Amino acid sequence: MLDYSTNLCAASGDGGSAPPWQGIPRMIPDNTSPKRCTIDLLLDDVSMLISPPEILIRLHQVMDSPLSSTKALAIIVAQDPNLSARVLRIANSSVYGLSQRVDTVSRAITVIGTRGLYHLSMAVTAAQSFSQISSSLVNIAVFWRHSVFSALIARNLARRCRILHPERLFVAGLLHDIGSLLIYKHFAESLQDIVQDARGNERHLAEYERQHLGFDHAEVGAALLKRWGLPETLYTAVGSHHAYDHLAGQTPMSLEAAIVHLADALSNRRMEGSFSEFGAYASHIDASAWQILGLDEGIVDELWAEVGRQFIETLEAILPSAYV
Repeated sequence: MLDYSTNLCAASGDGGSAPPWQGIPRMIPDNTSPKRCTIDLLLDDVSMLISPPEILIRLHQVMDSPLSSTKALAIIVAQDPNLSARVLRIANSSVYGLSQRVDTVSRAITVIGTRGLYHLSMAVTAAQSFSQISSSLVNIAVFWRHSVFSALIARNLARRCRILHPERLFVAGLLHDIGSLLIYKHFAESLQDIVQDARGNERHLAEYERQHLGFDHAEVGAALLKRWGLPETLYTAVGSHHAYDHLAGQTPMSLEAAIVHLADALSNRRMEGSFSEFGAYASHIDASAWQILGLDEGIVDELWAEVGRQFIETLEAILPSAYV
């Protein structure tokens, strides 16, 4: 295991001395900062656990190719029976509310679109990959329940804002806390008391992480998703969902970041969606997030009701092991 207490930029062989890390830490640090080197070395050290699956790489290639076709995407998804079954299960769930059952991947594309199928496939594949990571500090079932609940809220908010391809916000919501799994697996011993004291309060956890590690789980998650090739709008949204704590309004939230921030906080305020295994808590919400989305907090009860109806079947489709 690497020693993260040393000068990691020097250790990484970048050459020369790294510039001093001054002031408030940036949400996505530049490539020469000590913190950037620290996060990169952490990801390098756990690369065997978090390498993107082959099928996800192939999906990226198809979507990035100017010659890509819906048929090519359907073939890739259909070649993985487990993936196609889960994707079809979600497509036929109350999340989409289709009047007729979808029985094939090709049919799913005509109903939810190429991008919709791509993002659903990405969500299912990524969740299955990260579900292999465990930590003595994290209740994995609670973690994934929070992630799926947040994903559904993010998609719901995106649809209300009429954002193009709302499923991409489902992906961001699903993976917004993925950095926690890496941090708490790698630093389990040194962070044990901190995690216990925080009792699942994410705001406190992020503050403690920055104090003790120099970065938080949101930043680690963003760096990982960047490596996985996710769009910049998504990995920056993941990286900034706790940014209000330490940026103090210096950097305005993007539309995507506001959605992920609200999805995380609103999920924590529900028993079934809380990151804390001790139950729901009054997770802080930055008032500017509602303003950025042009929505009113009066929609919260309606939003919770909609997500509640979709939650269990979505959870069972993505990660049955988290259905407890």
